[in-house]
Amino acid sequence: MPPISVAILGAGIFARIAHLPAIHKLNDTYELKAIYSRSRSSASELAETAESLLSLPKDSIALYHDLGGQDADLNALLARRDIQAVIVVLPINSQPSIVIKSLDAGKHVISEKPIAPTVKEGIALIKTYESLYKSKGLVWRVAENFEAEPGLRAAGKAIIDQKIGKVCFWNLQVLNNVTTD
Repeated sequence: MPPISVAILGAGIFARIAHLPAIHKLNDTYELKAIYSRSRSSASELAETAESLLSLPKDSIALYHDLGGQDADLNALLARRDIQAVIVVLPINSQPSIVIKSLDAGKHVISEKPIAPTVKEGIALIKTYESLYKSKGLVWRVAENFEAEPGLRAAGKAIIDQKIGKVCFWNLQVLNNVTTD
């Protein structure tokens, strides 16, 4: 099965430290084709980092930005038929409209959390997705990995299989190691 072609929308720190390494780790599954940012310079910087990390030829990732004109702006990127999915890593205030715009363009979407600036806007975004896009087969996921953690999956299976009895209380503590460079 060929890799899923993706674009990253947003070129900030989280795109660099979280999403690029994930694409690298899953390089048989995803192929990074384009990067959008509000400025050409930030899109270019992320593309250079991505090309190095993913061992891609120089200038192989297409750049899109707000001053790119109609051939190199976000609308042009979303119009590309060869891009199947987008990873939205933009400021919270712009996420809801970009998620909808991407779904309107027929793209699958992974977005960061929180999904909107307010709970009311988040609920409206979820309802819009469920009523207009889910039935079309488009997938919108919020970037959260706890559901894929092996320990949590095993606990969920034990509950479903009724191996541990009725769950009356649940508490999760997460510890992360942070290394300094």
